[in-house]
Amino acid sequence: MRKSIIEFSELGDFIFNPVKTYSTGMLMRLTFSIVTSIKSEILLLDEWLSVGDEKFMKKADERMQEISSQASILVIASHNLEMLKNICNRIVYLNSGKIESISEL
Repeated sequence: MRKSIIEFSELGDFIFNPVKTYSTGMLMRLTFSIVTSIKSEILLLDEWLSVGDEKFMKKADERMQEISSQASILVIASHNLEMLKNICNRIVYLNSGKIESISEL
């Protein structure tokens, strides 16, 4: 699994540098690669993650699609209604912490 994390992050030989020397983008790539390498039946997300340059964002989006399709339960908090409509089968709209509506898709 470690090799797949390193390959997905595209950090190359920089993976051997101390993490404190990483740029924000490098740290986000590594974090995303580690977190998404773990398969889960229940997935809780605060926003859909998009990190890195355009090429990496496409690869990250594909991985997120794969992970979300394999999870038995996906709970995602987001302000992106179009993205939610593409991923979810039910949307619960909260306003000030109270359920305002529930939509079946």
